[in-house]
Amino acid sequence: MLPRALRFLAGLALGVSIWWMAAPAYNYLLAPATQLLLHADRRLAAAALLPQERNVFVTSSTPLPTATMPADQITYNIILLLALFASNDRPWRLANVRGLAIALLILFVSHCTGLLISIESTYAVRQGVWSEQHYGEAAASFWLTTELVFRIVGMFGVVFASWWALSHSKSVST
Repeated sequence: MLPRALRFLAGLALGVSIWWMAAPAYNYLLAPATQLLLHADRRLAAAALLPQERNVFVTSSTPLPTATMPADQITYNIILLLALFASNDRPWRLANVRGLAIALLILFVSHCTGLLISIESTYAVRQGVWSEQHYGEAAASFWLTTELVFRIVGMFGVVFASWWALSHSKSVST
């Protein structure tokens, strides 16, 4: 059996290659799922999310300004998730693979949430006059802070929490 550090590095290499190759296709799942969430905000209800390569473009038939969201900057935490699950003892056993599958679903929800937060932050803070007309100072500060916390803590916190919970439960250790 390989030492844990080597399994981690192998998972890291696998994660980088999967993320790099799959990100454009993954955005075709991420964009419509996030669009459903985005329609809850009346300011952005007319927005259409269009995936293209590693980005998601926000467009609209209304006077909503367009924006480009680098979606791959929200999804690269899958690399760490795959590395952590690969570092587990017997990474191919059913319980570990099941835990990874559940963690991937959790990660997908966090990616949708992260993209939603980035879009809200972009429209609250980075759209000039439009931002000033549609978001107050408190809302702009809220969305900017939420985006920063998500990108610094949340993206990695969800990975570590999922890995820990799904790798250290009784069903996984048997």
